[in-house]
Amino acid sequence: MSLPKLRQMLFPTHKRSFSHTAKILAKSTKQRLKFEHVDVPPYPYGPSQVYKQSNFGLYGTQKIRFGNMVSKKNEIKTRRHWRPNVHLKDLYSESLAKSLSIRITTRVLRTLRKVGGLDEYLLGEKTARIKELGMGGWKLRWQIMQTPSVKERLRKQRIALGLPPLEEEQQQEILTSDLKKTSTP
Repeated sequence: MSLPKLRQMLFPTHKRSFSHTAKILAKSTKQRLKFEHVDVPPYPYGPSQVYKQSNFGLYGTQKIRFGNMVSKKNEIKTRRHWRPNVHLKDLYSESLAKSLSIRITTRVLRTLRKVGGLDEYLLGEKTARIKELGMGGWKLRWQIMQTPSVKERLRKQRIALGLPPLEEEQQQEILTSDLKKTSTP
């Protein structure tokens, strides 16, 4: 890359609105996702392109919705929006044996209580559950699946189904392929 082009990228003549940094130097959610998901298998549904903050928490496919407030008197429409009810909660993971601080919507929190905890919610196998996990939930799911307690649980399920137990390497390959199979649309 030539020196003038590099200088133009790093020190543009125009600045971004409300910022003193050049556009190329600003933080990016894509870069953050790449950095955080290096060891994690690729999420089959990809990152959210519309509501990007949902890539870093448990939002359950919720995003900002738009609509109108219509007055009863003369039916004038006023544009408005509804944001997801997001809270920062400390949730305990039994398999990780620690409390995790997670951005979570109230709807997902209700589902979490119904299912029986964070681990049960993240280990759900249906495609709808995997789709609503998002990138943040996918990363947590992978971390939980690497713990010895969950590996033992999956081993017991294999025995209950009448399948032979696997060696560690084979089990790792099957877990990765099962994740891809159950989550493809």
